[in-house]
Amino acid sequence: MAKSADIVDNYLNLQDKVRRGDFSPIYLLHGQEPFFVDSIANLLENSVLPESERSFNQSIIYGKEIKMNDLIANARRYPMLSKYQVIVVKEAQELKEWDKFESYATQPLTSTILVLCYRNAKFDMRTKTGKAISKFEVFHSEPLRDYQLKQWIPQFVRNRGRSIDGAAVERLIDLLGTELGVIHNEIEKLLISVKEDFIKSSHVEENVGMNRSYNVFELQNSLGYRNFNKAIQISHHMAEGIERGELLAMIPVLFKFFSKVLQVHGTSAKSENELAGILGVNAFFVKDYVAAARNYRVVDLEKVFNHLKLLDLRLKGVHRGSVNDGDLLVETVVNILKN
Repeated sequence: MAKSADIVDNYLNLQDKVRRGDFSPIYLLHGQEPFFVDSIANLLENSVLPESERSFNQSIIYGKEIKMNDLIANARRYPMLSKYQVIVVKEAQELKEWDKFESYATQPLTSTILVLCYRNAKFDMRTKTGKAISKFEVFHSEPLRDYQLKQWIPQFVRNRGRSIDGAAVERLIDLLGTELGVIHNEIEKLLISVKEDFIKSSHVEENVGMNRSYNVFELQNSLGYRNFNKAIQISHHMAEGIERGELLAMIPVLFKFFSKVLQVHGTSAKSENELAGILGVNAFFVKDYVAAARNYRVVDLEKVFNHLKLLDLRLKGVHRGSVNDGDLLVETVVNILKN
């Protein structure tokens, strides 16, 4: 099993090898994070053969639509007027009789590039077939944690010829969570929307999630600084046009913010950089957490968490009554500030 800390490095190294033309006869792409599986498969689809050779020598097949014997027969065919043929097997986890694949994996045809996309599942590498495949390119794809995303996002943006600062990366993760497919799609939108070469946190706040003059981060900061007038103004403004599901998506952002405020109370860090490391945030945001810790005692934070939990339950229909999402937002903000 690949160490989770190695996933990004392995992904980038495998990308580099493909781009250099250092191909393997077999690629097994497996694991619970489909983004990496699909990304590497797409790169191979577009890198091995020139477009003029793909109609005869490149095929996309699905695991549930082909038998193992037929797949092996296809893999043993030679390419037509080309150095390689490429076979991409989507949903390879649907294939049966993997024991039969051992013979091919032991001695694959070097002119065939066989890509096995084993999505949302882990291949058993302890089997004879797994051990045979392990001599070639195997990528185990697992979901990334926050700290790994902070490595992957800047690299992805650099590969597109742009730059992004650490504060913007944190804003993306705060808003979107750790689902790579969602993050990838939002970054693509940012690359189109933002004309500057350098993407900043303000660009994320303007273009991702609630695209309004008032957003969850401004609300978060006004709550942290206990700016009653501004927090109420923002909550009323957001309440006017809040869409279904948006408020539910805001709760994890606010919960994460106040959780880090609670961490501030429990640390003896002497500097902003030290505190940033403990909190796992960009040093740019440390002052906001310190200010909030001055404004909210530990007992106050317990009440804040209770208000957020109650909001989550009511949004899901528990003791909600006829109140709308906007009114629930304003009510929660008032309750937090009243502590």
